Amino acid sequence: MKKHLILISNIIAFVNILALMATGVILRWVLPPGSGGGHGFRGGRGPQTQPKTFLEWGRHDWGDVHFWLAVIFTCMIVVHLVLNWPWIRATFFPRKPKREPSAATG
Repeated sequence: MKKHLILISNIIAFVNILALMATGVILRWVLPPGSGGGHGFRGGRGPQTQPKTFLEWGRHDWGDVHFWLAVIFTCMIVVHLVLNWPWIRATFFPRKPKREPSAATG
């Protein structure tokens, strides 16, 4: 049962990171800063253009999606660490064997 939970959490985290990367690409190259219709550093002066959108969503909408995907991914990492904690503990914090008192020192 635990192996199935680990597998499911890994799949969800993988799909989530792909979506996170896709929204990052959209925000970086499809809807770069300043694509909001001319309200940039000039304070709204100058020619007003229509805000750029992708799939009818603007930069701020995609930014919200990107943020929530990041929150979900962070939660999935925590779930992954909790489910794999026995392996992490055994690998990085091994228990030292108890030493038996020898008869010579005894």
